[in-house]
Amino acid sequence: MFAMEQKDIVRLLTTRIGSFIQDRLIDREQRTQQKEQCAERLAAEDGSSDKVTEVRYSDQAVLANLDWGIEALEEAINTSNTETKLARLDYAEKMLQVCAMLNASQETAGVPNFYLSAWAHLNLSYLWKLRNNLQNAVLHVLEMFTVDPFFSRIDFAPELWKILFLPHMTSIVGWYAEERHRLLMDVIPDSSDLSFTMDFDQYFNESLIFSMRPDQAEKVKKLEQLYGQSLDENTRLFAKYFKDCLNMDSTTKRKVIPMVPIVEPPMTPLREVNWSIPDYVKFGPILPKSAGFSPILRSRENAREASRLNIASSPEKLEESPTWDLQEGIPEEDEDEIEDEDVPDNEPDAHAHRDSQNEAPKLLSLRSFRLNNYEEHVPNLQARKMNDQMHSPKIASPMDTPKTSSSKLSSPKPDMHCKRESSSELSLLPSYVVDHTISSSLPVSPSLCNNSSGSSVDLDGEITELHKRSRKNVGHARNRSYGYMKSQVLAISSLNESDEGNQSSISLPLSEKLTPLIRPPKDFVCPITSQIFCDPVTLETGQTYERKAIQEWMKRGNTTCPITRQPICANTLPKTNYVLKRLITSWKEQDPDLAQEHSYAETPRSSLSTPSSKEFLSESPCRVFGPSNHRSRNENINNRTSRFVRTSVSTSPTSVISQAALETIINGLKPYITCLCTSEDLQECEAAVLKIAKVWKDSKADPGLHSYLSKPTIVNGFMELLTASMDRDVLRTSVYILSGLIFSDDRVGEILTSVDSDFDCLAALLKNGLAEAAVLIYLLKPAFSQLSAHDLIPSFVHLIQARNEELDDILLVMEPEDAAIEMLEQLLMGGDEKSRCLNAISFISANGIPALMKCLDRVEARQPIVSILLGCIHADSGCKTLIASRIEFSPVLELFYAGSDSVKGICIDFLSELVQSNRRTFCNQILKIIKDEGAFSTMHTLLVYLQMAPMEQQPAVATLLLQLDLLVEPRKMSMYREEAIEALTEALCKKDFTNSQIMALDSLLCLSGHHSPSGKPCTEAWLLKIAGFDQQYNALMKTDRFRTHELELTEPPEEEDKAASSWEKSVAFVLCNHEKGVIFKALEECFKSNSIEVAKSCLIVATWLTHMLYSLPDTGIRDVAWKSLLDQFINVLQSSKNLDEKILASISLKNFITDPGALNQLGAYATCVYKTLRKLKKSSKMVNDILKALLNLPSLNATELWYCAEAGELDSGTNGEVLSLLHLKGCLISGHSDGTIKVWNAGKRVPRLIQEVREHTKAVTCLYAPASLDKLYSGSLDKTIRVWAIKHEEIHCLQVHDVKEPVHELTASTNIACFSSQGTGVKIYNWTGVPKHINFNKSVKCLAMTDSKLYCGCTGYSIQEVDLCKYVSSTFYTGTRKLLGKQTIHSLHIHSGLLLAGGSSVDGTAGKVFSLSSKAVIGSFTTGFDIHQIAASNDLIFTSTKCGITEVWLKERISKFSSIKMGGGGNAKITSLTTDADGDMLFAGSSEGKIRAWSLD
Repeated sequence: MFAMEQKDIVRLLTTRIGSFIQDRLIDREQRTQQKEQCAERLAAEDGSSDKVTEVRYSDQAVLANLDWGIEALEEAINTSNTETKLARLDYAEKMLQVCAMLNASQETAGVPNFYLSAWAHLNLSYLWKLRNNLQNAVLHVLEMFTVDPFFSRIDFAPELWKILFLPHMTSIVGWYAEERHRLLMDVIPDSSDLSFTMDFDQYFNESLIFSMRPDQAEKVKKLEQLYGQSLDENTRLFAKYFKDCLNMDSTTKRKVIPMVPIVEPPMTPLREVNWSIPDYVKFGPILPKSAGFSPILRSRENAREASRLNIASSPEKLEESPTWDLQEGIPEEDEDEIEDEDVPDNEPDAHAHRDSQNEAPKLLSLRSFRLNNYEEHVPNLQARKMNDQMHSPKIASPMDTPKTSSSKLSSPKPDMHCKRESSSELSLLPSYVVDHTISSSLPVSPSLCNNSSGSSVDLDGEITELHKRSRKNVGHARNRSYGYMKSQVLAISSLNESDEGNQSSISLPLSEKLTPLIRPPKDFVCPITSQIFCDPVTLETGQTYERKAIQEWMKRGNTTCPITRQPICANTLPKTNYVLKRLITSWKEQDPDLAQEHSYAETPRSSLSTPSSKEFLSESPCRVFGPSNHRSRNENINNRTSRFVRTSVSTSPTSVISQAALETIINGLKPYITCLCTSEDLQECEAAVLKIAKVWKDSKADPGLHSYLSKPTIVNGFMELLTASMDRDVLRTSVYILSGLIFSDDRVGEILTSVDSDFDCLAALLKNGLAEAAVLIYLLKPAFSQLSAHDLIPSFVHLIQARNEELDDILLVMEPEDAAIEMLEQLLMGGDEKSRCLNAISFISANGIPALMKCLDRVEARQPIVSILLGCIHADSGCKTLIASRIEFSPVLELFYAGSDSVKGICIDFLSELVQSNRRTFCNQILKIIKDEGAFSTMHTLLVYLQMAPMEQQPAVATLLLQLDLLVEPRKMSMYREEAIEALTEALCKKDFTNSQIMALDSLLCLSGHHSPSGKPCTEAWLLKIAGFDQQYNALMKTDRFRTHELELTEPPEEEDKAASSWEKSVAFVLCNHEKGVIFKALEECFKSNSIEVAKSCLIVATWLTHMLYSLPDTGIRDVAWKSLLDQFINVLQSSKNLDEKILASISLKNFITDPGALNQLGAYATCVYKTLRKLKKSSKMVNDILKALLNLPSLNATELWYCAEAGELDSGTNGEVLSLLHLKGCLISGHSDGTIKVWNAGKRVPRLIQEVREHTKAVTCLYAPASLDKLYSGSLDKTIRVWAIKHEEIHCLQVHDVKEPVHELTASTNIACFSSQGTGVKIYNWTGVPKHINFNKSVKCLAMTDSKLYCGCTGYSIQEVDLCKYVSSTFYTGTRKLLGKQTIHSLHIHSGLLLAGGSSVDGTAGKVFSLSSKAVIGSFTTGFDIHQIAASNDLIFTSTKCGITEVWLKERISKFSSIKMGGGGNAKITSLTTDADGDMLFAGSSEGKIRAWSLD
């Protein structure tokens, strides 16, 4: 690599490091081991100081970020889902960067930052490799070597360091080899006869070390330190050099390769040395994982005080670190202090024992060593030293396998580390240590495998690797191996002496090959027995013990906790700690071999003597149980359906039945067993079972007896008795024995499940009321289909309701209620959706919900209970109100605090469902309870979980957190609110994660507060109702009311409406104003999604937010809203084929038109959307406002938006002139001069004749329909007024009224009819008697009527107003009269509060528009033609003349923008004019008897 070009160096780095990372990503076990190793280093540092310091919250957060980042990275590695992988990688990067950027010169919670930073960089390299960015991955690896070269080369990546960096260190290695050789040559006798190149290792042994003088040992010590510092400094230099090579841009003009660092040894050798690397050269101390960081920090402090050159020139000036003195021997423990703590005060020989210990020679404890920087563990030196001090060694050990470590050695008390001095050793051993294949027959203590509290893994790895190099020295190793092993045995035996001085012997063969010691988690081991728990019980002092062991302790008269010495209740013990028992069982399933090694043996393995109880008790205070390193892994076990699974068969170490006693018991049982299996007498069999149960109970489920009773013939005998017996005690007893057998060994269960009738029998027993059968059924692990087939849900519910209390004499492996709850969860959570729904309905029908909620006090059952209740809500949302009103929230919140991610997710879904209701006051009450309940702050807990929750759970967590925060004033700033809304907007922006967007949108819809009676969100239906399209909303409410069993409202409807409105405004306010409307930009991204579901949900949310935004005070966010969403709503109008979606878009546009900027922007799309909006007028009343706004835009030419096309011509010339036209209920009705009335179907583009009646004898001059559209009135020259009923597109005459005068104009209602005749004034007819004449000396040409007023258009260009209540008239308007010609008002029309009047053209004005409320003129028809007919729609006014021209006016501005010509030629005059209700069609009747129709677009 010295002469390589830059591109070659880069290629080499990417290849080597890429291969290294790829191997790590593939090897999950290696990553797990490395994480455990690093975790043990962190844990070891916690006990390295006697100072009690409080760790700052910020430091805890940093460590938590590192842990969360590594966990997220592991999830990304293990998942196959691309969306999840990318999300977890993003989260992991965010977390790991926190530690990667730490200041390397400082500490975090007592841990050096350089170690945390290097670890973070290593994991970041894995992350970038997963993202296929190899260059970033390589840079992070090099940064790891830069930040912390020491631990990088001995812990994180030693194999990579040897490939990349070691070849450059040959000068240092050569210098070290020569200096080491020179120093030790002075010690070797007759060294003058030795050659420099000879095999030095054969002369190197422990005797050589003890022959050193103190000054010689100090020189070797400093040489080791200087050598390690040189390796670290040059590793850092080359790591920077490699980074410069990678970062150099080959495209730039400057292509100067960075300078290769020059590696110089600390001191120049006197002569040329061999540049090859000797086998015995170590490149760093093999530190045990429990060594912590204190030695490293001390070494680095020394390095800061002296530069590298000073160290090289004057090594004697180095600051001395604590070391051992050869003259004084290896540091010793303060045995006085240790024994004071180890021996209980109430032991009779405690003080005598301490005195004897003071007189005896002080011995070395292996756990006393605290390794220093660049020092290695040398157990044979310790053993040799102790061997010299001991005279008659004996070995004392509990009944362990060769891999089991003594409790006194494996877990020293933390304060012991503080009381002993730090020891240091020299790295002087040769590359090999011992040939284990030769010494396999030698005796050795089991504790040999556990050296220095966990260092055996590293030490053994070193031994295994170096053992291969020592085959040429087998003979020499053979000579030393026995002495080494013997010294180790003697050393360990000295530590295992009992407090009474009694020692027991053991001689176990050493395995052919030493394997790394893997111990079970400390929390899984009893401090008294040093064995894995079988039946753990947790005392009130917080300590956990094996039940039988603590019972034995209490039987001896002790009334205090063995560890804490606090008083305990001596009467009864607590129930089994099922949580810990489940974790142990799951761990055993994962590591069965290791579990078997550390479990109680079924029979004695050999004639080993069992330690006395006093030995156990004297050792128990020495064990310290810290947090288990496997806790995070075991938390996932809680998610399994089977929560109560078997443990290994075990027996108490204080009451082990001997083999002889066991044979005696079995021989005594054989007659009863024979009776059970062969007798045909039911009573004899029942008596036999009771006897067997008594022996089984007295033996405390002894493994030997268990093995005997587990035979298939005996198990089948119990089942046959269950089938035949009717005695409840016998049935309960049989279930008790079988459940105990199955609980400890699944193979017993397989005997029962092999016969279907056995399960049928148990199901029948359960249905008949035998609660204990539920436990046995659960232990058999039935499939979902098997449970469903027997219809056991009512039996389970009855069992839970009964709360069985008759188990005082029989202690089952679990409570029947727990078994029933577990199987109910399986029924409601398993199978397909239809099966789950049916089972949930069955459970609800059995009234199981109230009983189930009462069981929340059972800690182990909380998770399945919440899952069952959630399943019930999903199946029938009508039960939601019942659950919310009766449930205790504290247990649910406690489950959330302590649960895993999946359990937390279930709790969040459950709580979210409960706060979704159409009763706002009730929802607020529930939210307040959730906020205030629990031992911890619910909001703070949710906030913490939100930051680390899986992506799919974040929207629900954020929604719940936001609702809790909104219980206070929404205008105040809140950290919880900011984080919650930020999480929702981030989820909306994740366009690559469709599911995340959908969940965020659904959460926002739930926040709106619009729910059906069953709690389903109905925001869309509510919005459509606002727009006038209320069919969907009414149908939803009607359906849900039938399915929901609502409680009586505690609040008046007015209060509910007020609370709902206040809530909706609060939610909308905080969402819209967060970060200046960032949510609208996020919704804009959602609109661009390719998912139809996302786009639809986004449309609903955006419509709701914009609708609410314009109902709130303007805070400057409206511009952001329309700029982000206007184009999206326009696109919906143009492209969507769904009417609901178009109406939703029109609601938002209706709000936008109130903003001048948005209206002008909308004008750019006017020509594109105008036609669509006109079609929507039939469905939504809001569209009219949009159309008006567009037509009246000053910048827009109305003719561009309006288009008129002739639809057709109807010829009725045989009936004379068309004197009147009326559009009514989709029909066009025409009156003709020959007395004929015709009804046309106007639903089509061209009207079609459907009815023709001729009951009038003369011309029908007028047709009128009131606003109610229930009747039709016609007036004729035959002096009659007829009343018609309108039914099914036909009219039928109901009444004929003879008014004695020809009728020229007519208006009518149910009470009166007003008409004009040939004379002056107007006639008012109340349908009976003689019409009343109101004379104002003017001829009436047209009429228009409101509820209480009648307006008459008269000659003299005036309008008269008649009060229909008082029958008096007044002048409404008088126009300017000209001297020449007659000025007349020919037509009046009332529409939308306006009175439209048209008549003779005077000075270019032919009519006026009046406001009825103010009587003011608001516009004029400026035209030169006389206006004879007027019709109007929502946005247009049509005026026609006798010459056949119809002019079109904008209603809002009263400005003419178009005209229509009546075709046909000749002198045809327009005699009548009308439009349809929507203004889409215009109809005109002519004097030629023709009706023309135009389509208006």
